[in-house]
Amino acid sequence: MFDENTKKPSRDPAASTAINGVDLPAWVYATPEPEAHATTPHHAAVAADDLLTRAEVARYLRISDRTVSRLIRTGKLPAARIGRAVRIRQSDLLDMLNEKLGISSDLGACRE
Repeated sequence: MFDENTKKPSRDPAASTAINGVDLPAWVYATPEPEAHATTPHHAAVAADDLLTRAEVARYLRISDRTVSRLIRTGKLPAARIGRAVRIRQSDLLDMLNEKLGISSDLGACRE
């Protein structure tokens, strides 16, 4: 009745992790395509502006989900609540990161 050759799922955590970041959003790995016609920056941003979950943002930034929640609560990362779900615009995330690049001179005492 049952096929004896069926493979059981592995309990090894390394076997269940993503290979080459497959679980990250596609825009992380996407290379910009050359534009066929000139558009205004607003239209380009609207066309590529995806909504991300807190978990996707946390994986992209390699921080915890609680840290993303803290950034949203303090107002450093704009987010919208849709029902019970929280969504972050890709452009807002990139804007926040671009603003953070200005403080890199203060990282001299960083332990990492």
